[in-house]
Amino acid sequence: MNEETKEKKNQNFTFHDTVISWACIIWAVASVGLMMYFSGLNQVTFAIMTFGQLFLIMGIIAMNRKQATGGILTVTGVGCIIIPALNEWGHLFWNVSAPDNIFPIFATVAILLIGIAMCIVPGVLENMAERRCKKVVKAEVVDFKTAILSDGETAYAPVYSFTIGDEVYKVTRKQFSRTKPETIGTKVDLKVNEKNPEDVYFEASKASRMLIYIFGASFFVTGLGMLLTVLAEI
Repeated sequence: MNEETKEKKNQNFTFHDTVISWACIIWAVASVGLMMYFSGLNQVTFAIMTFGQLFLIMGIIAMNRKQATGGILTVTGVGCIIIPALNEWGHLFWNVSAPDNIFPIFATVAILLIGIAMCIVPGVLENMAERRCKKVVKAEVVDFKTAILSDGETAYAPVYSFTIGDEVYKVTRKQFSRTKPETIGTKVDLKVNEKNPEDVYFEASKASRMLIYIFGASFFVTGLGMLLTVLAEI
């Protein structure tokens, strides 16, 4: 990999990390501010719900770093948000039987569930893939596949070759990049599934994982807010 490519790649990662870090900081500070505000108004339900968002933020960061506590913190945060909400407004669900109320309820619940899934499922799937691919092999970059992006630029995905036993396997990285992450002939370590060597674990970038988690948390908070608004108007 030449120095220019390395520098460009590092700049991209720095930009993504900066944006994501500031998003988490702003979200955390807003949560603390809202928690103090609601505590001052003696709004215990809202105070606990905003406190739960701090756990949610810490869980997202931990999952992005592939720490085991990430799932626990995320579930705790979601629980701190959902349980007080159900305790406060759960009785309103008895009034949703009218046809005019069913669609808004289903729509908001769907947004809520999508948010929860985006916060939890990607991390679970990646951990499953990593546990499945335990064998480490020495591989070599032998080629690149290309794809034309919507803006006309070319994206690259390296093709790796490795040997297990007497068999030679070639696999292509699933993620495409605007710059070539390696050069032909580069030696890398790959984690493969010993039972199915074509099943290779490629770690998702921290930036992409964190963006999914942030969007998931946004969907979750938005869906919950919409659901409470709909229930309050019934």
